[in-house]
Amino acid sequence: MAALLAGAGILVATAAAVSLLMALPAAALAETAGEFNAAGRVRAWLAALVVPALVGLAAAVWALVLHSQGTVASPHLGGLRPHLCLLPMLLAPAGAFALRAFAWLSLLLVAAALTRVAMGTISGHLLRRMMLDSGAALDVPAQEGPPVLAVDLRRLTSFTAGLLRPVIVLSTSLRERLAAEELAAIIAHERAHARRRDNVLGLIADACATLLLLLPTAWYFRRRLRAAVEAAADDAAVAAGITPEALSGALRSVEQAANGAPRVPSLAALLIPEPALPAERRARLEGEEAEAPAGPMGVGGRVRALVVAGIGVALVVVLLLAARRAVEDSLFCAAEQLIAAVS
Repeated sequence: MAALLAGAGILVATAAAVSLLMALPAAALAETAGEFNAAGRVRAWLAALVVPALVGLAAAVWALVLHSQGTVASPHLGGLRPHLCLLPMLLAPAGAFALRAFAWLSLLLVAAALTRVAMGTISGHLLRRMMLDSGAALDVPAQEGPPVLAVDLRRLTSFTAGLLRPVIVLSTSLRERLAAEELAAIIAHERAHARRRDNVLGLIADACATLLLLLPTAWYFRRRLRAAVEAAADDAAVAAGITPEALSGALRSVEQAANGAPRVPSLAALLIPEPALPAERRARLEGEEAEAPAGPMGVGGRVRALVVAGIGVALVVVLLLAARRAVEDSLFCAAEQLIAAVS
């Protein structure tokens, strides 16, 4: 149990530090991608959430392996080597209590993130089954993609249900309200979500944001990621031949219906997602009509993004190699002091 608590503490602390370090680079990379490259912004914001969690997990495993195998002697023996040290905190008044509290809080955050994944997977499967059981296949032009279902729901909505085998759901009220080209626009948008596996990406992002619950930057990243995901699906729909006017008109109908719509308590109402940012998406589409067509990032933009990412990765690798002993000593010390505090 002591090793588990120590590993959780190292995971959360390292992930938080990396998240803070990535805040400005991620924001700069996302803004560099440009308004008309929502897919590039998705990658930037997703990396800002996932990379800290992965680095934290690697640091926790590395620290526990070093401590259990004893491959690195404690930096406190035989002379002090430079490292990030927790020993002064452990020896300070109430220091052991603070480290224990942090370790238990970290374990709680890890458990909450894992629970988020489990609950999201179960609710996604349950919602998909409910829609398949209560919906009817919609007769739409045959295209490669998930089935489209019309379901009698109490509000105008459309969404993609399920993770690995998603289905597209349209409420019958929405189908009746939209013109044919607007209905095609909504279906193209949801097909883009299914093709890009956005439900899976959203679940992973939610778990990473939960792990970094105490950092406001993580929830900022999550909000920006959600907006970028919706914009990327809109751009994919436009690239597939949907006119921005048709998609904007469909969003206007959804936005008008969502204002003041009554909510009837039910299991389905709890599982069904709210319309995703219709006002913001409509404003963006109408702005694109006046300024520039939506489309993928050009070759020059991709090259710049790859160069920036490559430089960042190279710097991190060089720093780790140059300070490998200090990093190992810091991880060994963290595992040693946290295990001592919780034992």
